[in-house]
Amino acid sequence: MRRLLSRPRSHMRGACAALCLGLAPLAAQAADPAARTDAPLTEPGLLEREQLTGDWGGARTRLDEAGLTFGLTTTGDMSTNPTGGLQRGHGFSGLLQFGLDLDLEKMAGWKGGAFHAGAFLIGGHGLSGKFLGNLMPISNIESDPAGRLSEVYFTQTLFDGKLSIRLGQLLADSEFATSETAGLFVNSAFGWPALHGIVLPGGGPAYPVPAPGVRVAFKPDDAWTVQAGVYSGNPLGRNDKNKHGLTFPLNQGVFAIAEAAYTHDYGGGVTGTYKLGGWYNSRRFDDVRIATNGLSFADPNADPDPLRHRGNFAFYGVIDQVLWKSPDAETTGRSLAAFARVVVAPEKNRNHVDFYADAGITYTGLLPGRKNDIVGVAVAYAQVSSSLRQLDRDMITFSGDPQPVRSSELVIEASYQTQLAPWLKVQPFAQWIVRPGGGEPDPDKPWRKIPKATVFGLRSVTVF
Repeated sequence: MRRLLSRPRSHMRGACAALCLGLAPLAAQAADPAARTDAPLTEPGLLEREQLTGDWGGARTRLDEAGLTFGLTTTGDMSTNPTGGLQRGHGFSGLLQFGLDLDLEKMAGWKGGAFHAGAFLIGGHGLSGKFLGNLMPISNIESDPAGRLSEVYFTQTLFDGKLSIRLGQLLADSEFATSETAGLFVNSAFGWPALHGIVLPGGGPAYPVPAPGVRVAFKPDDAWTVQAGVYSGNPLGRNDKNKHGLTFPLNQGVFAIAEAAYTHDYGGGVTGTYKLGGWYNSRRFDDVRIATNGLSFADPNADPDPLRHRGNFAFYGVIDQVLWKSPDAETTGRSLAAFARVVVAPEKNRNHVDFYADAGITYTGLLPGRKNDIVGVAVAYAQVSSSLRQLDRDMITFSGDPQPVRSSELVIEASYQTQLAPWLKVQPFAQWIVRPGGGEPDPDKPWRKIPKATVFGLRSVTVF
């Protein structure tokens, strides 16, 4: 991570200076012994504390009580593909996440008001693009190196917390189509479903590119939650360039998403959450097979520009289920959970992928004395649209040359996450990628598909 932090930009230095000046009174109050109330004389040892840097002599707790919370987390992924893909290689992806939360009720008496601001510092290069050629990146932090503005928003809760309204620069992938059980896995597909990231302009409002928007959530009771969001149709903007997240495109159409979730308690710690949702994007989308003159792109007489279609939509469902929980789970952590998700995009002529599904199972507390360790296996499947498969057949007909017909990409991941300390997690993982790119031709041998790939990696997460 040293290389990522070695060259801070001037605007970042200015922002940090302004932030420090603004928070100086609170920091001084936290450091003033006279202002301390019930300050602990000692804090937990290195392996027991929640954050690596501890409680700052009690200042962190006092700042939190005053309504100000800092967060700093680093994630690093090292990976290698000894076989398959475009070529063998090694990759590293690094992410530093900074967050600042203000509780406006504690700070200014504004009931139900809160403010959040965050930033990403992304570095390294992953395996996916250069070495694997796959549709579903092997890491959910893999992205182009850059310092980026993350979410910045204001939240207002009403009616004793039942209604929540959020406005600002938002990430939809943290709130919609999520699965708590799937959060163990490293491959990006198990976060924001792969179909969403592949077919939506700019990947949709998802890591690492938030978009201007508003989200409303209503939770009438412990069982039901209904939420909806409206965001910019393309978070990258008109020229698909938003390297630092400082462009706020408001004239790029609309991406709207809605979801209803129901949670049922079966007793004994066994619960299940079930979600149904869908989204619509109002932008124009290119036809993946047909040109403006109605001919297949494989035809030498086809126009160079694609036929354009207005709008795109998809539906999804999520099951997140605790299957079993030991009566002594409080001390042993032993529990078994599973998840499954399905996404369907009916408009096949404008989507690279028209069907996506994933599923997995996890077990917590496998080893004695390791109640927070989690082991799991999951699979993700992305189906290439029938229109794109027909284009491949057209290419064979017009060229007369043999080439693969794309079908789907399949990823299997096995992971074991161990908690060495509350602030440190280490996670070895392995992934098997079948038909990278959905069965794309191998650039060196275009009559065959890119060979299936094996990936081994190690993730570490540190909370400061």
